[in-house]
Amino acid sequence: MKRKHVKIILLFLAIIIISMLSEPFTHFFHRIADTLIYNNYHHYLPCSALPQLSEVESVVAQHPDVIAQIENLSPGNIEVVIDSITCPGKASIIIFYASKEESKLIKEVLTDKTFFGVPYSMINR
Repeated sequence: MKRKHVKIILLFLAIIIISMLSEPFTHFFHRIADTLIYNNYHHYLPCSALPQLSEVESVVAQHPDVIAQIENLSPGNIEVVIDSITCPGKASIIIFYASKEESKLIKEVLTDKTFFGVPYSMINR
């Protein structure tokens, strides 16, 4: 009986260690927290996978109507910004919003996981 308990404890510890070692690559626990607790969505792409800042600025300049449509879903609560601070020289888009309902409306406008090829994150603030 004691051997069985030791095996269970060792298996549990192995699972914890594997989870801790794989978290920087999978972002599994971050994704769970984002979804269940914060109602956020992050693209979790490394800087090397992000487009150049000039490309992002060009895409944003080409689609002001879509940005206005998103921001007008809830004026004053939704904001679309270019994130060029996280990865110098590279960029993505961050969409700030205030409620789960707004998140759903934004996702209806943006049916893809990118904004015309530019990765975006959605932050509930």
